[in-house]
Amino acid sequence: MQTLGQRLFNLRKSKKLSRDALGAKIGVSKTAIKNWEEDSNFPKHEFIDGLSKVFGCSIGYLVDGIPDGDNFKVVSNENIRRVPVLNYVQAGEFCEYYDDAVSDVFEPVIGEYGAHVYWVIIEGLSMMPDFNSGDMVLVDPDIQPTPGDYVIALRNGHKEVTFKKWRPRGFDDDGVEYSELVPLNPDFPVIDSRHAPFAVCGVAIEHKKKLR
Repeated sequence: MQTLGQRLFNLRKSKKLSRDALGAKIGVSKTAIKNWEEDSNFPKHEFIDGLSKVFGCSIGYLVDGIPDGDNFKVVSNENIRRVPVLNYVQAGEFCEYYDDAVSDVFEPVIGEYGAHVYWVIIEGLSMMPDFNSGDMVLVDPDIQPTPGDYVIALRNGHKEVTFKKWRPRGFDDDGVEYSELVPLNPDFPVIDSRHAPFAVCGVAIEHKKKLR
């Protein structure tokens, strides 16, 4: 089984970093890196944290050789940004929203997402059990929905929105394309665009929920 020093050596070589270069990134000398790689000294926690960020691996992998799939991965700050929160979107019938619905609250997103994504807070029961009141979903208004996507839909001619699963249905007798907004809770009705015309104004791409 590899030691911490051997893992550190292999990671440094894979990044094509000299001991000088690696030491400069975390604030230690090349001698310290050499001692760690030869297992003659053990890095302090603050330096292990710095090493994990440089190499994009978990602390568990560096210290104990635990594969990253079995542990938490350290995320670079470069992949984190904060986006606005829309106060509430009804998971039920269409619900009116207001021009000031965007709050001054911002929540983080991690990863590569579109420039205009935003969080919404779900309210209502129609998307239970998968989505509960108070859950948050990250919405991208710049992508087109595909069958089975969860979407934010705007009722045509009204300031009313809802959150549902989107299901295209083909064409009606007049050759007009139509679709449905489908609740997950069977106690709520399906919304048919032939009877309640709507436009999809965003696709949910991430779900955040409280465990307690």
